[in-house]
Amino acid sequence: MNKIITLIGVKLAKKNRKFLFSGVVAECENCDSSLKSVCTNLEEGCVYEIVEVRKIIHPCPVHEGGVTIVEVQKAPIKTALDAKLVFEGATITYHFPECDNVSCANYKYCKPLGIQKETKYKIKEVFGNLPHLCEKGKRLKLVELRI
Repeated sequence: MNKIITLIGVKLAKKNRKFLFSGVVAECENCDSSLKSVCTNLEEGCVYEIVEVRKIIHPCPVHEGGVTIVEVQKAPIKTALDAKLVFEGATITYHFPECDNVSCANYKYCKPLGIQKETKYKIKEVFGNLPHLCEKGKRLKLVELRI
């Protein structure tokens, strides 16, 4: 898995922590720091996992206490897939299921944060059936995907 060097707020920098990069905030646009390109080098909408935290701290007008250097990688994503498509090692193109029932107990698996539609993923692990039956009667399996 490709590791990326980036910066994150000191208070958020914990090994194995996952976070959704939701983009650059307005205050970052005017930053004159030579580190700006390292702060803003992640892909918007992706979930990352911190794999290494370094001890160097840099001042930052956005993060109280400054930012620190971390190594991140795109985090694996747990999601629900049609049982007919599921086998470990398969490469699939992800399509969101046609369901908008946000009150469903499985919703977080059917529309997980950080997944990118029409993107190819590899099924790294199959966990079995979802914790709850699909309210639409679909046969779904819980899997872990990686790009």
